Amino acid sequence: MSRENVETVRRGFAEFGDRATSGGLEKAVRIGLIAPEAELDFSGMYPDGPIVRGVERWPDYLRSLPWGRSMRLEAERFFDVDDERVLVFAHVIAEGETSEVPVSVRNAHEYTFRDGVCVRVKIYADRAKALEAAGLRE
Repeated sequence: MSRENVETVRRGFAEFGDRATSGGLEKAVRIGLIAPEAELDFSGMYPDGPIVRGVERWPDYLRSLPWGRSMRLEAERFFDVDDERVLVFAHVIAEGETSEVPVSVRNAHEYTFRDGVCVRVKIYADRAKALEAAGLRE
């Protein structure tokens, strides 16, 4: 199943990487890429980072970030971790909402699957820590 999970994540980035806060998530749920109750886990990104439960809550949380309204995601590298997890080195590109200052962050996203559907996305600020958590080496 792991190869199929990698392809699901690739498809998600290709189709929805620029629409995380504007309708893309709803479609991803509708077509079965993401479970409606999926978690978005920021504990690897920020100290005391929140875990946002339920895809319907993700856009509001993302838009609450200073750059969340203009956020675009680009996948740089995919790692087939195991039967349930895919790790992606991602490039987050955005613009400050009031300052209009460009924001560019390279981080890692770990996708966890159950029965071919994404049930959790964990964001890591540090790619090396994400690799370590996944039991991988670059």
